[in-house]
Amino acid sequence: MLTSTERGARTRVRVSPSPDGARCRVRTEVTLSDPSATSLRPVLVHHDARQALVSLVPEGALLLAGDAISLEVSVDAGARLDLVEPGGTVAFDMRGGSASWSVLVTLGPGAVLTWAGEPFVVAAGADVDRTTVLRLADGARLALRETLVLGRHREAPGSIRQRTDVTVAGRPVLVEDLPLNPAAAAGLLGGRRVVSSVLSVGPPPAVAGVTEYRFDLDAGGTLWRRLGAQAHEAELGAAWAAAHASAVGQ
Repeated sequence: MLTSTERGARTRVRVSPSPDGARCRVRTEVTLSDPSATSLRPVLVHHDARQALVSLVPEGALLLAGDAISLEVSVDAGARLDLVEPGGTVAFDMRGGSASWSVLVTLGPGAVLTWAGEPFVVAAGADVDRTTVLRLADGARLALRETLVLGRHREAPGSIRQRTDVTVAGRPVLVEDLPLNPAAAAGLLGGRRVVSSVLSVGPPPAVAGVTEYRFDLDAGGTLWRRLGAQAHEAELGAAWAAAHASAVGQ
């Protein structure tokens, strides 16, 4: 439930395959709880019978104190959605306030989602609660790239609580709760401020060339994670290429 000081913005994207070979159906919806709220606007770039490419475009500055961003993504059985972002997101100094960012993804049997996320920067003074929940049916495939940057260049980090919950047919694959504030970042990350991650769920990705920073999860799936002082030091390009190829069946 939103408080009276929060500016809620909910974005929904749903992709369903075409039964007759025409273009797949892409339904989008943006709901604002306040006219001043800034939302993520889904822009359809391309679609064919079973595949859609959608860009998530912010319609203003994100994130500011009081912003409550909610994104719901559904990919129905047999369809594929590729999500891209035109640029990174900056959580700005909130001067004692806070903001939230929540994502709920539901993938049907045989559905595919690739999401090439851009850096999420937590500037000094920001306070963000960020939650990502992914619910996959059996046979669904996922490739997800994320980069968390704690503080802008030569700036102290803000605070973020980042929670991730991934299940396949109700079975936990990855459950993580990572609270990071300036003190915790220094202790947990050893002074480094960039956390890059690539998550692959589905057929095991190719091993060659991407064994570094790789963690094979007990319940299936593969996570690559790399730390760095700068974004280029935490780059996971080869891992993302392998995860993407595995998800789309290349």
